[in-house]
Amino acid sequence: MPNHFIGLTANEDKLDQLVQEIQSIKESVGSASATNLSQSNAIVTPSTEPSTEQLSIVSPSAASSRSRQNATTGRATAFEPTAALSTPVTTLQPDASCEPSLPRTLVSYPFSGDDIDYYFEKFFENHHPYMPVVRNRDPNKIYESCPLLFWTIIYVGSRRYAKSTSLVPFLSEEIRRQVFATLSDIPLSIHTINAIILICTWIFPGARLTADASSILASAISNAALLLGIHTGRGGHPEYSHGLYQSNFTDEAATYTWAGLNIVSQSVSTYMGLPPVGSLFNQTIQNTIDGRTPFHVPSGFRILLECQKFCNHVNKIILANLEESSGVSSYIVQTLEDEWTTKQGMICSERADDLDKFNALLVRLEIQVFYMMPVPNHSPESLKQHVLRTYHTASLVIRNAQELDQKIGFLRHNTNPHMRSLITASCVIFKMLRSSYIQFLDRKAMESVAAEAVSICQRMSIVDGDLPMRLSILLKTFLDLYHSAGWSTAWKNDEPTASSFPHRLGSGVTYDCFIRWKSDADVKRRLQQQQQQQQQQQQQQQHTPNPPMPGAGEETDTLLPNTVPDSLAIDWTFMDDFEWSWNPANLVPPVTMWSGLGR
Repeated sequence: MPNHFIGLTANEDKLDQLVQEIQSIKESVGSASATNLSQSNAIVTPSTEPSTEQLSIVSPSAASSRSRQNATTGRATAFEPTAALSTPVTTLQPDASCEPSLPRTLVSYPFSGDDIDYYFEKFFENHHPYMPVVRNRDPNKIYESCPLLFWTIIYVGSRRYAKSTSLVPFLSEEIRRQVFATLSDIPLSIHTINAIILICTWIFPGARLTADASSILASAISNAALLLGIHTGRGGHPEYSHGLYQSNFTDEAATYTWAGLNIVSQSVSTYMGLPPVGSLFNQTIQNTIDGRTPFHVPSGFRILLECQKFCNHVNKIILANLEESSGVSSYIVQTLEDEWTTKQGMICSERADDLDKFNALLVRLEIQVFYMMPVPNHSPESLKQHVLRTYHTASLVIRNAQELDQKIGFLRHNTNPHMRSLITASCVIFKMLRSSYIQFLDRKAMESVAAEAVSICQRMSIVDGDLPMRLSILLKTFLDLYHSAGWSTAWKNDEPTASSFPHRLGSGVTYDCFIRWKSDADVKRRLQQQQQQQQQQQQQQQHTPNPPMPGAGEETDTLLPNTVPDSLAIDWTFMDDFEWSWNPANLVPPVTMWSGLGR
């Protein structure tokens, strides 16, 4: 392939990057001219990836992995590992013509120009690579185009780096109010759509397990994007630019926004257990995946798009199967798993980085959880084999998340869909703990990975009382209950299936897990209260003039021993997230862990 080099005046690092990119694609693609690259937007990093590269045939270029190695520059050293070999890096470089940020005020909360620059820098360094829909990093221009997007970027950038403990709760509440007020302002601009995409990706700390505003927001902006013609991947489309609908954005902005919207919509559909009605993986998406765009799209973003496209394919097939059955046939799940194995081998070769492989592993877990929703009269032996493989995949997800956190601080900046996938993996592990299948596994290894799941939830927390922190307390309670003597015999005949929520897709495993553990804790709590009442009666009888005969009124509880973990201090109102018929009114006042955040 002829080596056409552009930008000979670029610095040495960029030249070296160009050479590496050309060498990585030399054996796989035909001749490509560097003049195919768009010169219209100077803030986008140039790429020599040819427009004919097929992601489903050729693995992503080594440029992404190489560029991610250099992403540690300028990050806060207090939070960064020593060897961040796979850290994502933004493809949006600073514009030298940017003027200093002007001071702003949100309601009564002041932000100096330095504060704004600080939070913008944190956003583009640590979060933008995961969802690169914003194609301009000038704070002043962003504020002029859309104040909501401006404050959303500050909110996301401050999640881990807030200079004040009151900042994140304040921003989340104020932005939440602005978002729902903005939804009635038709038409929504592409900047507003991008702001809501970021909110769905890094949801507010007040989100609940099922009461998550992401599903409503994703659906709303899907229709708004269609009205602007964003799904065509073209800016200023003549058929969609009329009256109030003036599409004055670029083709690049339309493509990135449409890709991000489909990723968010499908992710929300997966973890909420809803039909994928908000995602439309059309030809614009396929062109982006295949690299047939006149501008650069990072390979990691394209792999994530490919992963969510396949999840969309899986959910549609499973939903069609559930229309005629109360469970999912293991044959269908195995076919989907084999199909993904083939596709994964094409898109994740040795040049894919750790985060890309982790995203592909999460797709495998999303497929395998359907083994835990078997059809009636299933084969017990076949179920055991499939569920044990699902457990090993879930354990691998937990271990890989730990490794990514050590390398790139993954748990500090991970997205809401990543968090939900880790919750799914945790629930698979905890379902195995309270099942008869534990006899086929290493008990100590299971307990270790369950403890790691609790630790991961704690490290994903950004403020007291947010969803990860509440989940960590809940899982720790389940783990304490597991260690209580006497419970293993009660579970010796239980299969780790999730038959209670078959129509909630993969999220049914999460709901089923929590309900079963809650039921166990409910039984334990009642027994504990009975024991306390018996002790009080005995104490009263000891002080009466005529005590009863020995043994009178005493009943020994043989179901459970006295040594059980105390669950009365847990915020059991959290269980309302998935147990709609449970009324905790008879409980003692729970400890409030919400710290005043709006729900």
